[in-house]
Amino acid sequence: MKHLVLAVLLSGCGLSGCGSVVHTTRPDVPATPRDPTLVEVRTTGYDGTYRIVSHSTWDVDPNLELPATAPTDVVSEMRAEAARRGAEMLLLERFDDAFRKVWLGRGIVRTEVGDTAIVACAHEGFERALARAKDRAQTCIARLAYDRPSIRGEVEVVFEVDAIGRALGVAALPSSSRDGGLQQCVIEAVHATDFGTPVGFSCKGQVGAAVPPPARPL
Repeated sequence: MKHLVLAVLLSGCGLSGCGSVVHTTRPDVPATPRDPTLVEVRTTGYDGTYRIVSHSTWDVDPNLELPATAPTDVVSEMRAEAARRGAEMLLLERFDDAFRKVWLGRGIVRTEVGDTAIVACAHEGFERALARAKDRAQTCIARLAYDRPSIRGEVEVVFEVDAIGRALGVAALPSSSRDGGLQQCVIEAVHATDFGTPVGFSCKGQVGAAVPPPARPL
């Protein structure tokens, strides 16, 4: 399912430093526009079931600091896009790590019980991308093991794929090795991979790597 990606530049923060707001829309999803003032803005999430109707991101250069709160003009632009797509709420989330610093805005509408907001990734090409991410991680771990022959451990990370195939919220599971080098190898590999466009606006993925590497099936 193809998506239409529209980038909108904002005047706030000096665009060379703070980037731009990028809206991703799905032309196949009918929308009834709303007044932006009727779109509730939340930063604490929403516990009920919902359907995502708009997806907006505001990335900052990873070498710079991501504001603790989203700038007013960024929120206004995301809210306006959510309203254009008929959203009832705009859910704001902050993602900040060494590889990506971004404020994400999801426009949502409430749905009946049983609907799922973010599902497991199953779009075409995802498994191949996941294999590339794992190969990258194992290559990094092999270099690490060359310098540290006694190192042992496994790392399993979970992440979200956004509407343009980039990773968000990459985090190691609690059961993973606490070794920072091992975790870095897998997290960096995930961030370096293009996972392709999800069927919806986002999806969840998981990948792991280990030292020594797991035996391949015969």
